[in-house]
This record gives sequence, C-alpha cells and structure tokens, in this order.
Amino acid sequence: MRAGEVISSAQGELTAARVARKRRLLFIAALAILIAVFSIGGNRSLIRIYRMNKTKAELHREIERVKQGNQELGKEVHSLTNDPGRVESIAREDLGLIKPDEVVYQFGSAKSTPPPRASPR
Repeated sequence: MRAGEVISSAQGELTAARVARKRRLLFIAALAILIAVFSIGGNRSLIRIYRMNKTKAELHREIERVKQGNQELGKEVHSLTNDPGRVESIAREDLGLIKPDEVVYQFGSAKSTPPPRASPR
C-alpha cells in the first residue's frame, strides 16, 4: 500500500498546487481589474488626464494669441509715442481737430438744402 499512498499524496499535492495557482491567477486578475477601474474612472484617470492635456494645449494657443496681440499693441504704442504724424492724423480724422490758423472747408452732399425762411415780422 505504500505505492498507493505515494500516488495519493502526489495527487493531493498536485490538487493543492492547482488550487494555489488558481488563487494567484484570481488575485492577479482582480488586481488588474482594480487597476483598470481606477485608471479609467478615478480622480487621476486617463480620461481626466486627456481632458487636462487638451485644455493645456488650448491655453497655450490662447497665450500665443495674447502675446501676438501684445506685440501689435506695443508697436502701436511705439508709433503713437514716437510718430507725431500718426498722432496728428488720428486727431484730424477721428476727433475732427484742426491746427490754429487753419481753415477747414466742408463740402455738403450734392443734394441742395432749401434756403432758410425769413421770420415773419
């Protein structure tokens, strides 16, 4: 019976090894599922990271637009402070200002206006 005991003992060990292997595989599978759930839906999820990267790219583009706008405004400020002709043209065109001792001729439209009526006396 000694041979039968060895065989049954070996079969018991094989069964125990299979059970232990199944437990390890189940633990690894559960751990992988847990990691996948947290990486997809957690606070630091892949979806949130993707959205944050997209927002970051949009903000970088906005920064570049603002920098370009600042450069253009800087050029305009420079021209306004250093070019008296530019200031004069703005004063004449936008504000309707004239220099002292200047005569301004304004021409009306082609449509003639009726002469003013004399007041009755």
